[in-house]
Amino acid sequence: MRSRASRGFTLIELLVVIAIIAILIGLLLPAVQKVREAAARVKCQNNLKQISLANMNYESTNGTFLPAVSRSGCCWGTWMIPIMPYMEQQALFQIYTGFGGVGYTTLGAAPRYSGGTNGNVANKSLSTFTCPSDPGPATWNGGTLTMHNYALNAGNTNFYQVSTPIGCTGGNTTGTGSSPGCVTFGGAPFGYYDDPLTLAAGGDSSPVDYTAGDPSQGKLARPRKIMEISDGTSNTLCVAEILKAPTGGSDIRGFTWWGGSAGFTTYQTPNNSAATDVMTGGACGNPPGPAPGYPCTDAASTATFPRAQYARSKHTGGINAALCDGSVRFVSNSISLTAWRAAGSAQGGEAISLDN
Repeated sequence: MRSRASRGFTLIELLVVIAIIAILIGLLLPAVQKVREAAARVKCQNNLKQISLANMNYESTNGTFLPAVSRSGCCWGTWMIPIMPYMEQQALFQIYTGFGGVGYTTLGAAPRYSGGTNGNVANKSLSTFTCPSDPGPATWNGGTLTMHNYALNAGNTNFYQVSTPIGCTGGNTTGTGSSPGCVTFGGAPFGYYDDPLTLAAGGDSSPVDYTAGDPSQGKLARPRKIMEISDGTSNTLCVAEILKAPTGGSDIRGFTWWGGSAGFTTYQTPNNSAATDVMTGGACGNPPGPAPGYPCTDAASTATFPRAQYARSKHTGGINAALCDGSVRFVSNSISLTAWRAAGSAQGGEAISLDN
């Protein structure tokens, strides 16, 4: 007689074992994914802290915060270039030539971000500027120029750094009170395209009010002194997350070598699926256009929809952001619009709480 111990498993027993294993894997997988996302979020937060602290180190050396875009406009470098020596990227910084047209007789005559040796900088994917939670494309439009995930704070309204809608009066920095439809610009730690009337005639690449070779003069992207951050560095956003080309193709969001992708504003709350990024001068992806939940237009700016890009991430429930003092916060998608706009202004005098 064969003993029970020597008998093999029946088909039903094997199926039961396999089913139990499948259930265990199903229970374990979400836990593993949560651990991976937690690690990615910590890495992302560390990147943001390094950027904010590098900005403060830049200020200690140069007397101003970083220039967000170059004085020549969209295409002759963004904050990604001058921050490099403070992010252990001195070798890349030395390769880049003509930031903002410096060293050239005519502003803007310098090589663009992809011109000359500059392309050897803009084709590098830098992990410190990349959030591991974002699976977006590594390069723009299938080429060699790279995409990244962080943008500097352009304030509480738009990239022209005036009231939204442009020309409105009687409002305040959070859009509350007697004129809720008007949000007044409350200052920002970084300068962008802050002269829309002058720029209207020549577009983003037109030099504005600068003495050649002197990046401290003029309006376009004028670097701010720390004393201009009257709300305090611990009450003013420095840098936050954006997404890399959520639609793929020619979608230029996340191409932070280009001025229009190098900043964000707090006019709309994080990950707001109804907030339209206005990427004037760029592109919002190949047809049929922006993906659902990531609205975008590349049409010309209007008074109602001026140039702006909003904070977005692939994290569940919110985004990471760093204040100008180097502290990092995870900001919920449900933060009140009032609190978010207050955190974006540098001179609004508001009491902020990023937990709202």
